[in-house]
Amino acid sequence: MAQPIAAYLKQWPVVVVLLASPLVAHSTDGDDGESSDADTPTSHGEEIIVTATRTDTTMAESVVATEVIGREQIELSGATTAADLFETHPGISIEQSFAGVAIRLQGLNPEHVLVLIDGQRVIGRKDGAIDLSRYPVDWIERIEIVKGASSVLYGSDAMGGVINIISRKPTGHFSSDIYGSYGTPKDIDGSGSISVHHGAIGSRVHGGYHTSPGYDLDKTSISTDGSARTMFHAGNITEIELTPDWTLTPRVSYRQQDSRNISESGSGAVFDARNLSEEVQAALGSDTWLTGTSRLRVAAFSTWYRDQFDNNQRDSDALDSYQDTQEVLSQGSIQYDRSIGDHNAATMGVDVLNENMESDRLGPGQGKRNRIGLFLQNEWTTASTKPLVVLPGVRFDLDSQFGFYPTPRLAIRYQPIDTLALRAGIGWGYRAPSFKELLLTFENPSAGYRVEGSPDLKPETSQNMHMSMEWTPTHTLWTSLSVYRNDVHDLIDFATFEDDVAGAPIRYAYVNIEEAVTQGGEINASVEPVDDLHLIAGYSYTDAFDVQTDLPLEGRSVHRLTGHISHRFQQSGTGISLRGAWNGPRPFYQDTDNDGEEERFDADPHTILHARVAQDLRFGKLRVRLFVGGENLLDEGEPYALPIPPRSYFAGLTGRFPMNQTTPSNPSKR
Repeated sequence: MAQPIAAYLKQWPVVVVLLASPLVAHSTDGDDGESSDADTPTSHGEEIIVTATRTDTTMAESVVATEVIGREQIELSGATTAADLFETHPGISIEQSFAGVAIRLQGLNPEHVLVLIDGQRVIGRKDGAIDLSRYPVDWIERIEIVKGASSVLYGSDAMGGVINIISRKPTGHFSSDIYGSYGTPKDIDGSGSISVHHGAIGSRVHGGYHTSPGYDLDKTSISTDGSARTMFHAGNITEIELTPDWTLTPRVSYRQQDSRNISESGSGAVFDARNLSEEVQAALGSDTWLTGTSRLRVAAFSTWYRDQFDNNQRDSDALDSYQDTQEVLSQGSIQYDRSIGDHNAATMGVDVLNENMESDRLGPGQGKRNRIGLFLQNEWTTASTKPLVVLPGVRFDLDSQFGFYPTPRLAIRYQPIDTLALRAGIGWGYRAPSFKELLLTFENPSAGYRVEGSPDLKPETSQNMHMSMEWTPTHTLWTSLSVYRNDVHDLIDFATFEDDVAGAPIRYAYVNIEEAVTQGGEINASVEPVDDLHLIAGYSYTDAFDVQTDLPLEGRSVHRLTGHISHRFQQSGTGISLRGAWNGPRPFYQDTDNDGEEERFDADPHTILHARVAQDLRFGKLRVRLFVGGENLLDEGEPYALPIPPRSYFAGLTGRFPMNQTTPSNPSKR
């Protein structure tokens, strides 16, 4: 009896390796100056990045390896949120739960990944994770990904790496774009922006509305597995050129997300839950070239975040609950960069942070923290040909709760020939426990459990070692190989405690695990066998375990395959894309027989597959792109281990005027 194609793909994951996700941002220019629909390795090293060293450098010359998801890749993917972009990205593991969508880097938890917007940290973690689905892609220019300990530049929370979301800047004298799509079942997305540039001032205004229904993967239960969401956002970023060497950049934004779902307790009580979150951000940056070789950057940033959770029991108010959490983060930074001769570039700076949280979930009702960090690094090049670049750096953090923590790093880049680049590094990281991990008091009667914070927690510390190789033998072929190891001490995790009271909720508390290790590697390749046909493939291996028990850490796939195939028909303006990822079995631990001991079970492998077809139409200076596609085409998903949306289809359009958007050049700008 013939089996469906989906069954073969699940049994033979190697088939998927050429049919899966985008690798890194390889963008190219078409004949008319626009970026083409396909990715190519030819410009892999030309992208300017800022996250790896907090200085402007090209990807090819960066001592620390960085991956970029560029604007064209964002548009071609059909993604509506930042979370969608990572779903099939190599070396990144997606974790979806009631808290939203978070990511793991190098096998480390979402709380070990620092999320930035334009270099400033994001707050509003739920269950330790920043929900990346709360950030629509329409205002994102690119996303930079640095894997491995980055505390040397960013302090706490960057043990596993950094995700830096870069805003779209004003472009051209005048430009505008719109986006609209409708998907099954009843997914609606609409957004737009207007950019103007006159004289010394450029400004972009953006806004959008996004709504999607909830979904239920288990029809035998009244509970929903995915929340219905409605999101609204608006913002502005402006660039003011006070002098040819001095630019001010104010930025403001507002985001609101309203989520609703249904849950059911073990006793049969049904709850209607609503989660309303709001976020207001304001930032002001100053960038000044003091001389031809020295630069001063100053930034002030503040975020207000509020999360309201209302849980109403149907036909009764006995178990009703309402929780209100508010966070305020104020941050300032000063950074001075100076080139010293032809072979040295020094960077030094200071970060100051003040964080406050008020919540019904915190035992004392409030948490406060102040932190100051001093960072220093020096990029030393052996010769003008740059065959060897050495980057030592160190950061000293003083935390009002946990005292003094130094985090050094040494990175090396060696390029023996033009087509081969070798990188290696060792770095230290740390993460201070969050307010919730220290002070949380939370009970979920609908699920029958209670979570308690522990004021005796110690900060987590880590050592990271990594090596990588990039080889570009031709302009149509790019390959990379990397290996890493993270040794984490005092890892913070959940533990289950027995309760003497019969029928009492299960008690969980945060504890420090003695030591955990994550290690592994990645192999990635991108090739253009013929013009406008691009194949990208990647494989990642992750070995993560508790040293004390020798048990694997929960939720990590040991093996993961990703890939992407795309083709653009230049004459007709048609582009096709197929991307996806195969994830191997993942271990989970759950007390399934209520004996007080957690039993291990492994979730089945699964394959995520997305497809998209786009058609460009041009009317003078206006470009319209029509598109149709499908997501999760194999209809993967199950309630506990893989609560992702079921198969869906979408159609929509984007419009851009004018087609070619360029920022007015200033020959005096560095």
